[in-house]
Amino acid sequence: MQALTTALLTTLLLVAPLQAQAKTDSIVLGMGCFWGAEKRMAAVPGVIDVESGYAGGDVKQVGYRDVLKLEKAIQRGRSDQRNHAEVVKVTFDPEQVSLEAVLIAFWENHDPTQGDRQGNDIGSNYRSAIYTNSPAQQAVALRTRDVYQKALTAAGYGTITTEIAPLEHYNRAESYHQDYLQKNPDGYCGLGGTQVAYPGQPARAKSEALNAADLDGKRQLIVFEAEDCPFCKQFRTEVLEGWSSEVPVATTYATEPPEGWQLMKALFATPTMVLFEDGREVSRYTGYTGDKNRFWRWLGTAHPAPG
Repeated sequence: MQALTTALLTTLLLVAPLQAQAKTDSIVLGMGCFWGAEKRMAAVPGVIDVESGYAGGDVKQVGYRDVLKLEKAIQRGRSDQRNHAEVVKVTFDPEQVSLEAVLIAFWENHDPTQGDRQGNDIGSNYRSAIYTNSPAQQAVALRTRDVYQKALTAAGYGTITTEIAPLEHYNRAESYHQDYLQKNPDGYCGLGGTQVAYPGQPARAKSEALNAADLDGKRQLIVFEAEDCPFCKQFRTEVLEGWSSEVPVATTYATEPPEGWQLMKALFATPTMVLFEDGREVSRYTGYTGDKNRFWRWLGTAHPAPG
């Protein structure tokens, strides 16, 4: 009897993990730098785990340095190999969240029209990608792409460049890349996405742009921030709270300039400090990590920050 009970328990212990595993699914997504992608996809309810990695290249086994080295060779015309993309492997519970919902989060949280880049990160290793594990996943990826393309087109964006293909040569990234923004809360902080909602989803809250009438049309500094950006808070504390420059400064959570004013290119990281003259961007300072002197030199003011 005891032997039978022991055998039964052993069977249950072996079967339970298999049952738990059977309830999950995974898909591999490229959204540019995998640090931000990991954080954004981990926030989706029903997602169980997000792992940073590399996928979609010709070489089976790679690491971070391998990817960077090959990308340099590609850019210099010294290699025609397909490089890996920085990706995240998203494991989710289909009973809690559908694949469609996971992909909606994917589409909304980056700009899939930029080709071999994402914001300030340029190269084929930063391409937008969906790597699938079955024909069913492939079909959902293509369908959601077509739906989102209509929304992007209506908003004035170009053609989606996202690579959609079966998963090949997936490599888990190095340990220091895993949960990077949890371990480094002051890490790279992007604005994220096009702000275009997937059809049928609630429209994203969008902060109103500053009113040009309240600003100095001849020379004005605007700091573009994000609410959850630690570098923005650091910049406020170390620079803005003791502002002593003759250049007027304004801050905003919007991603667009005042009506009638022009940016040289889209914003992609926070904080971004943009200097406008006559309503046109003449220079920008992207990111802040505590180097106050460098910021003041960029601004070209004779009034350094106190302290």
